[in-house]
Amino acid sequence: MRRWGWVCVLGLGLLAACKKDVPPEPDAGVVETGPSALTEQEPNERPDQAQALTRASVVTAGLTAEPNKLDEDWYRLAPGTPRIADVTVTGLPGGDIKLDVYDQDRNRLVGVNSDGEGKGERLPNLYVEKERWVVVSPARKGMGGAYTLEVKFREPNDGEEREPNDRAVDAAALPLGQTVTAFLGHSGDEDWYRVELPGAGSPEGEAPAQDSGGAAPAPGTTPTGAVTPPPSVPDETPVVDDSAAPSPAPEGTFAGGEPPAAHPETPTTPAGEIGGAVAAQVVDAGAPLPPEVPSVALKIELSAVEGVRPEISVLSAAEAPLFTLQGKEGEPLALRNIGVRATDRVVYLVVKGGWVGTGKAQRRTFNAQVPYTLTVSQEEAGAHAELEPNDELLKATPLTGAGYREGFLSPKSDVDHFVLTTREPVLAKVELTGVDRLDLTLSMVEPPQGDGQKETVLLKANDGALKEPERLNNVACSGTCYFRVEGSFRKVGGKFVKDFENADQPYRITVTTVPDNGSEEREPNNSAERAQDLTLGKAVRGTVYPAKDVDYFRVDLSDRPVRTSLTATLLGILKVDVGLYLHRVQPDGKLTLVQTSDRAKGDQPETIRFSAEPGVYLFEVRDARNREANFQDSYQLTVEEGE
Repeated sequence: MRRWGWVCVLGLGLLAACKKDVPPEPDAGVVETGPSALTEQEPNERPDQAQALTRASVVTAGLTAEPNKLDEDWYRLAPGTPRIADVTVTGLPGGDIKLDVYDQDRNRLVGVNSDGEGKGERLPNLYVEKERWVVVSPARKGMGGAYTLEVKFREPNDGEEREPNDRAVDAAALPLGQTVTAFLGHSGDEDWYRVELPGAGSPEGEAPAQDSGGAAPAPGTTPTGAVTPPPSVPDETPVVDDSAAPSPAPEGTFAGGEPPAAHPETPTTPAGEIGGAVAAQVVDAGAPLPPEVPSVALKIELSAVEGVRPEISVLSAAEAPLFTLQGKEGEPLALRNIGVRATDRVVYLVVKGGWVGTGKAQRRTFNAQVPYTLTVSQEEAGAHAELEPNDELLKATPLTGAGYREGFLSPKSDVDHFVLTTREPVLAKVELTGVDRLDLTLSMVEPPQGDGQKETVLLKANDGALKEPERLNNVACSGTCYFRVEGSFRKVGGKFVKDFENADQPYRITVTTVPDNGSEEREPNNSAERAQDLTLGKAVRGTVYPAKDVDYFRVDLSDRPVRTSLTATLLGILKVDVGLYLHRVQPDGKLTLVQTSDRAKGDQPETIRFSAEPGVYLFEVRDARNREANFQDSYQLTVEEGE
């Protein structure tokens, strides 16, 4: 028995020694099993009386209806560590309730009053770094009643918006190629993002290196590229109160929450801005071309949110508007080739809900329940990308005489303009590739020639259908020439509409030029007024393209004292039964047909022999059956004196 006693004593000693080596487990504290059910603690009309909420809580409270002032209930959000707070307040029976948020220094940050009487309000993603004050009050004096305030806390996630971010100084850094998740949580909500552009001399897609003389690093950028809030801002910075909707401005205005113009899907910019390119001006032959400002083309993708009509704006570093567009309610936006100046280095992207309704029912759309996702990236086309907005001639994207641009038609109403600037007269061949789901139209456009005048479409090619290319041949250009790419009209429900878009596959517009030496036709020459002068005895070549193309050539015999014998020979081409027609120009400008040759024998030649009295004559070349075209093969017209 004594031996067993010693064994027990030894065992107890070893057990005690083991316990000394094991550190004690920390006290986990109170385990949260759900939100705290609290009752409002009065008085709480001032910040120093605010009821503290340190964890998820549901507060039962009430507002006193007072005829001469607003009853305010203050709550202090103090979770202890940085958290995202989801703040919801129920509505007042027969009254309108609102939420206001203040920072730790009692500066008002945001006001939420989106819904009407009897409806609650919600701020789903308020960032609480240290503490925030939330104030619940009626929207007008004399209102009151019971309400419930619910506050939920969660850890912040990388790649999500943190409210408030409704100013440039509070804009979240959004690296190119990364996606942010955010809410348009109330009618006055604006989400600002700061996008750094690649340096003008750096490789495409590579972020610019920072130096002491360059732009400062984006506020809140983390090593992993997470979207985080910038540092706190001075107290005196004003904050816009969105508790009351802004008064509607006249239709067609741009900034600051005004209602959309008559064509809300049309991108707009200030006059003279060309999305990163300088408006091309007419230059004298031989003069140096104006330098092109280096540009960066951005791709902006915004997901759809039910009930929200999205509005996107791009602003310069000085907050000057460069581009804005409103989409359709409940539909995504995919904006391609948004051109910004690379020299800016930084641009701001602003997302908000667009206007719907009219009159007193007009409001900005929002959805506090469903988030959106936003991605901004650099276009793969790089320097060859079109530069939006280019929906007007003054915003046209520059073309070169031996290069190409890649563009997108999105949204459906998108129209893209391009400008070719030359130092000497040239003939240009313009080719437009086909795109899935698109029926494209390619046009040459002349700017207005005077005050009150409209632009003129000089040439139009729409021979192809879906996916098929379009072309313009032998376009004469001396100075500047403008071209337009757009979707074709089609009949839907008895109406002609532009119902084509493709934000995924680009078209390519290519221009090749040759010197104009007089041996080729000069388009446009499809009217008597634009007829090309012919030199007797010198051949000229041309094409019958697009379909129904008509080419006029002018021979002036006005100074001849007697009749002149003319022999005109037209060499035919494949596929097209070319016809040759001779007209005399009457003193009043009208044409009189004097002779024809249109046997419609395919590529067989046509000949006209005519003894012409002194005067002005036009030779017309076209498809005799007015239905075929051939962009590849050229006819040849020669007019000589004699039989």
